[in-house]
Amino acid sequence: MNKLNNSKGSAILVALALILLVSGISIVTLDSSTTDMDLSYYELHEQQAFYLADAGAKRAFATTNQDSSWRSGWKDVSFGEGHYSVALRDSTADPALDDTVIVLSTALVDGTRSTVELTLIPDIFNPFAYAMFAENFLDIKTFFVTDSYNSDSGNYASTQVFDGGDLGSNGTISVNNLAQIGGDVSTSLLGGADVDLGATIAGTISDTAPEQDLPPIPDEEFTWAESVNAAETGMTGDYSYDVSTNAFRADGEVELTSGVYYFSDVILDNSASLKLASGANVTIYVAGNTEVKNSAAINAGGDPADCTIYSKGDIFLKNSGDIAATFYAPEGTVDLGNSGEFYGSIVAYDVICRNSANFHYDRKLAEIERKGFNNYNLVAWAEIL
Repeated sequence: MNKLNNSKGSAILVALALILLVSGISIVTLDSSTTDMDLSYYELHEQQAFYLADAGAKRAFATTNQDSSWRSGWKDVSFGEGHYSVALRDSTADPALDDTVIVLSTALVDGTRSTVELTLIPDIFNPFAYAMFAENFLDIKTFFVTDSYNSDSGNYASTQVFDGGDLGSNGTISVNNLAQIGGDVSTSLLGGADVDLGATIAGTISDTAPEQDLPPIPDEEFTWAESVNAAETGMTGDYSYDVSTNAFRADGEVELTSGVYYFSDVILDNSASLKLASGANVTIYVAGNTEVKNSAAINAGGDPADCTIYSKGDIFLKNSGDIAATFYAPEGTVDLGNSGEFYGSIVAYDVICRNSANFHYDRKLAEIERKGFNNYNLVAWAEIL
């Protein structure tokens, strides 16, 4: 009888132990499930915060490309289940940044925080890397000659070489008989280089060059140029200028002091000249067309880098001109007349070069920089932990 009772007591103890074990396992499992749910919940909000911070940073990037001076950022912008704030830092706060802009975007979702940092630098390119470059076509007529020199090292006579006077195009290039090209002929259009057998090409001929971006000149830049126009105070000489239309015409010698000039149209009559004052640097914006008639001159004998012409229209440089300047007209045609002497660089939609003209590319111009299609490029991205 005692043995039976002992057996029953042992069974009860075993049963109780099993119940306690199962209960313990259940409690641990429940606690683990609760922890997993909490972790999943936290991970969900962490991901939401990250994507929200990234969205705020990308929005700031887009805004700086619409307005390069924008630095105000945003504070506590609600979106979905959270909100984000964006702050921008540049050289005004940290001189070491130079022209770099740092974007910090922080998002909060139900107590979970995430921060994304972007590094932006100005979108720049070198527009005058060629003697002449055309977006659509470049047509070289008979007896046209290109070469190059370096005004950083001396004058034309002492640094001239039959090399470096390169021609480029995103479309076609036609070099006619007896032309002499002291440099390369390159296009990004397969089969786009048409060079006559009688032409002399000092460099290579290629139809596999990388395509070049030629950003148009923004309307905002022309508006700015008009607002700071030095035309009324910066010019002396024989000319007419309409202050209401900004039309300019020279019939003799005109001297320009340093500054930004804005004209609706420019006409230089026969033998007229635009001369730069000693040590002057001039930038001219032309909303319409530019016509430089027979034997007229622009910055004759000067440094091409000191006279830059940005144009929305066409540019006609007629016979026997003497010009030292850079021309950037990505939406217009540049037509060079016979027997001219041209020092500098030309960029246009179409370029037409007539007979017996000489084009001298200043290799120093390749260093000139200009903003590209966007105000800034994104060069670095990081999540700040």
